[in-house]
Amino acid sequence: MRVLEIKDIYKSFDDLRVLNGISLNVDEGEVVAVIGPSGGGKSTLLRCATTLETIDKGSIKIGGIELDYKNRKSLAEIRGKFGLVFQSFNLFPHYSVRRNITEALVSVHKKSREEANKICDNLLQKMGLSDKGDSYPCNLSGGQQQRVSIARALATSPDILFFDEPTSALDPELTAGVLNVIRELAEEKMTMVIVTHEMSFARDVADRIIFMDGGIIVEEGPAKDLINNPQNDRTKAFLAGYSD
Repeated sequence: MRVLEIKDIYKSFDDLRVLNGISLNVDEGEVVAVIGPSGGGKSTLLRCATTLETIDKGSIKIGGIELDYKNRKSLAEIRGKFGLVFQSFNLFPHYSVRRNITEALVSVHKKSREEANKICDNLLQKMGLSDKGDSYPCNLSGGQQQRVSIARALATSPDILFFDEPTSALDPELTAGVLNVIRELAEEKMTMVIVTHEMSFARDVADRIIFMDGGIIVEEGPAKDLINNPQNDRTKAFLAGYSD
């Protein structure tokens, strides 16, 4: 089943065109990594797919629902189909870990407090954070905060998870823990789109890699093939400094 359908989307900021006719499909259970230089349009693509930016032209569907900015019901439905993990965690600092995870379940999705807590406990165990439910973000390491962010994104059982450079704010030791969590989700066939600069991770975990530059998809293909044997000269130049 096709979970994400992006068709010929364009996005400009003032006179700067950032996305120039991007089309991308992601099927259920597929992991797609998006790589490329800074300014190539990767994060803007993710922000458009998750309704944080409005597209100028084209169409986006998630879970079979087409994005319609003028239709509040459509927006609410499509936002319930995905989870988003930011590079900067975006946790509520005045909420405990538990409340960060359960707040939307109770206030938006109308779960009972008991059910929300049960979902939270299961996710904290999955993230290796069973003892952190009553802690506040300021008492956690960056890696722990990012794992809480992933738990929060998973709490609503989304059809697809989006990650925007999930390890860019972390040091190498903490990066490994977060990448291991994402790797486990991939093994469980969670549908994911991951913007990342971790080339070995993208090669080993993703089913497919998209290389973006200048607001277009320059090259795409099976992850290992694209990393080990890129065909486009621009992709080759970008990956020239990469070593396993």
